[in-house]
Order: sequence, then C-alpha cells, then structure tokens
Amino acid sequence: MCKSFKCYQTGRSICKTMPGLSGWSRDGVSCLAKHPKILATLLSRGCDGAVRIWNLTQLKCIRIIQAHEGFVQGIRAHFCGTSFFTVGDDKTVKQWKMDGPGYGEEEGPLHTILGKTVYTGIDHHWKEAVFATCGQQVDIWDEQITNPISSMTWRFDSISSGKFNAIETFILGSCASDRTTVLYDMRQATPLKKVILDMRTNTVC
Repeated sequence: MCKSFKCYQTGRSICKTMPGLSGWSRDGVSCLAKHPKILATLLSRGCDGAVRIWNLTQLKCIRIIQAHEGFVQGIRAHFCGTSFFTVGDDKTVKQWKMDGPGYGEEEGPLHTILGKTVYTGIDHHWKEAVFATCGQQVDIWDEQITNPISSMTWRFDSISSGKFNAIETFILGSCASDRTTVLYDMRQATPLKKVILDMRTNTVC
C-alpha cells in the first residue's frame, strides 16, 4: 500500500503497483486524497477535470464526477467525511456529497463559489467548518459564506499549496513559486514566519 501512495507523483504509474485499479484518468492523476473515516475510500483528481472515488478493497472506481473545466487543482475531504471540496482551472470552489446523489437526484455540487483568480490548492480545517484556498494569496472561507472571511499574502508570484497544522489547527503552512515557505496564524490573519529554501517546494503536507 505504501508503494502505491509513493507512486501518485508519476500519475499513471500507480496502476503498476495496484493492477486492479485501471482507468485512473484519461490524462493522468495529479493528486490523491484520503477519506478521513474510511480507509478503503480514496479520491483522485485528474488533468481531465474529473474526480474519481475508489474502493480499494474491491479495487474499482465506484464514482466519477466531472467536477471542473480544465485541471482539478485541489481536492480535500471534510473532516467529518460527509463531503469533499475541489478547486479547478475554472476559478471555482465546489463542495460535493461524499456518498453521491440519492435516488432520482442528479449529480451536482452542494455549493459553488466563483472566484476572481485560479485556485491552485485547497485544505480543510481539522475541527471547524472552515477551509483555505491558495493561488495569488491565501484565502480563509467559512462554509456558509461565499466570500473569504480573511485573505493573507506576503508578496508572492503564486502560492501552490496550503495546509492546516493537525495539532495547532489555527496554523496554516504554504509554499510559493519563489522558493518560500510561510506560516500563517488564521486567528490574526497575518503571516508569522517566512523561510526561503534552496529549491522550489511543490506541496506542503
């Protein structure tokens, strides 16, 4: 299982480790996300704008959602496992039901937020109904509000990834295209510390 998660960086190569999982994406897999409650459930986002939900026990895809036009840039499950969030090249943030539509219902997002710029990543708070997006800046959102409740930046070209700390849950880390890694305090809506690395960081875990 560890081998399959290491292989996600190369997109299609994950299928070589787990042959039963064929047809990951027409254009390769750009990232994986886990279900916070069910270990056998895995979400993948592809370059074709689709999100796929996989049952690892049965080794098959159980649901395909055409989530965005263009690349799906980020995917993150809600901490309670009832829904998940995606961001894409179409400048939208969407929330989806984890279990899919009921009988007679059409597949569609629970909520959609149209932004002003492309979002390159998304993460959800570990305990609160709050999530963060990144792109030209880091935006903090309340799930019930269509505008960010706060925005934070430190003169970057582009922020590629942002993650909430699992222990100090109000601390958010991000990495940018100029080789910087920055910590933010969500309560103060201000940057705390910036570190410039020797090489560019692709993501924050």
